[in-house]
Amino acid sequence: MHYLIALIYFVLALLGFDGVSSHTVVTRAAVNGIDVLYSKARVIADVADISCIRSASGSCHYRLLAHDCAAPRPRARAVSTCTSDPARQFAVAMGASTEMVGLPARFTLCVGQDGDSAHAECETMSAAVDPLASRW
Repeated sequence: MHYLIALIYFVLALLGFDGVSSHTVVTRAAVNGIDVLYSKARVIADVADISCIRSASGSCHYRLLAHDCAAPRPRARAVSTCTSDPARQFAVAMGASTEMVGLPARFTLCVGQDGDSAHAECETMSAAVDPLASRW
């Protein structure tokens, strides 16, 4: 029986049904053809593996905003009522990676080569995009 279950799981995995969705976001910025920021974040369920591949400052600075959003009522104006929890800020040294566990259901992860640029990116994303269409 266990061979049959293993075979079914194998076939489903071949077809792309692994049971857990994942997202990978690569952030890359270059000036005159030289990378000033290169970061990769892979999120599976509530766990993120964050890697700082290259940064002109020597470390990648991240800002994580958790969103507590209530969907607008049907037949009401399409206005979301979202509040952001206080941001978590952290830095990862160039060439290193970190793992974050227990992420909220809806969040925005911003990255910059310094703390100010990560904050500015989050402010730009929050103003330009509806938080209900959350990145994760």
